[in-house]
Amino acid sequence: MKNTYKDAGYTYTINRLKETARTFRNLGDAYGETNQKQTGFKRQLILAADILEECVAMNLDAKSPDKQERREFERKCMAMGISVKDIKLVDGKRREILVTAKTFMKGCVSERVLRETVSSVFKAKFFSNQDNRVIINEEPDQYVFYQENRFRILSGMARKCKEEENTSGDNFLLKKLNCGKMVAAIADGCGSGKRAFAESRMVIDLINSAYIAGTTFNNPVTMDMSIIDCQAGVINCIKLGAVSTFIKRDNWVEIIKSTTLPMGVLEQVDYDCTTKKLYDGNYIIMISDGVLDNLSGINKEEQMVEIINNINVKKPAGIAKKILEESLKNNNMEAFDDCTVMVLGVFDTYVNV
Repeated sequence: MKNTYKDAGYTYTINRLKETARTFRNLGDAYGETNQKQTGFKRQLILAADILEECVAMNLDAKSPDKQERREFERKCMAMGISVKDIKLVDGKRREILVTAKTFMKGCVSERVLRETVSSVFKAKFFSNQDNRVIINEEPDQYVFYQENRFRILSGMARKCKEEENTSGDNFLLKKLNCGKMVAAIADGCGSGKRAFAESRMVIDLINSAYIAGTTFNNPVTMDMSIIDCQAGVINCIKLGAVSTFIKRDNWVEIIKSTTLPMGVLEQVDYDCTTKKLYDGNYIIMISDGVLDNLSGINKEEQMVEIINNINVKKPAGIAKKILEESLKNNNMEAFDDCTVMVLGVFDTYVNV
C-alpha cells in the first residue's frame, strides 16, 4: 500500500506539471492573438511551457534501479546513517541519479558520502549537482548526481597581436555545458585593433544573432566553432569562412576545411558542418588565419601539418605555444596578423580501467 501511495503521488505531480505547461502554452497563444505588437510576454509564456514539458519528459524517462542495486544502495546508505526514501535513474548518454534521502536521527552526514555510495553501487564516477545541499539531515531532500563524462578535455591557448597593435581582433570562447558537451570557438574580426575586437566579440557573444536581426558591420567576421560530446567522443565542427581545423591523430594529422565566406560578405549566412570521431590522445587544433598568414608559399595547410607532426609536447598549452612560435619563425618572429591558437587534448577515462 505504501508503494502504491508513493506512485500515486508521483503520477499526481507529473499530471500537475502537464496541466501547468498546457495552461502557460494556451495563455501564450491567446496573448499573441490579442496583442500582436507585444510578443515578448508571449515568448516568456511559451518558454515556461517548454521548460515544464522538458521536466515532465525527464521524469517520465526516470525509472527505479533493479532490486539488487536498490537493496545494495539502501544497505550501504543505512550503514552511513542515511535513510533512502526514493531513488530514480534517468538513462541517456550520461546517466542521472535522483536520490531522496534523510538521516535516521538528528545529526548531519556529508553529501559527499551519498555521492561516493552512488558511484560505488552504480559502477561509475558521479559528480554532484551544484544545487545539492552539502549536508544530509533529518529533513528529506532530493540530491541529484550526474555521471562523469567519459572523455576528459584539457585546453591550452597561445596568442599574439599584430605588430604595432595593442588589441587583438580575435576572440575566443571555451565553455563546458551541463549536458556533457564542450563548446570551443574562435571569432576573427577581419583586420586588427579595437574595431575588429568589438565585432568578433559580438559574434562570440551572440553567435550571429546580430546578423540575423539585420545588423551590419563594415568588416566581415569569421566563426570557427567546435562542439565536443564528452560522453560519445564526437566533435561537430561548424565553420563560417574560418581557416581549417587540425586533428592530431596517432601518426597523422586530419584537416577539416571550410568552403564558406565570412559573415557579413553575403546577406544570407552559410556554414560548413563536419562530424568526426575522437579517440584517446587526439588533439584538436583551432587557429585564426593570422597563424597561417605567417607561413610562406602556397600549401600553408600542409606546412601546418608538418609543424604539428614535429611537436612532441603532450600538454595542450605547450603545443599551442610551440605552434605559434613555429608560425612566427617564418615571419621574423613578427605577427603578420592577429594570431590565436587553441588546442584541446582528448583523453578517454575508460582506457586501462
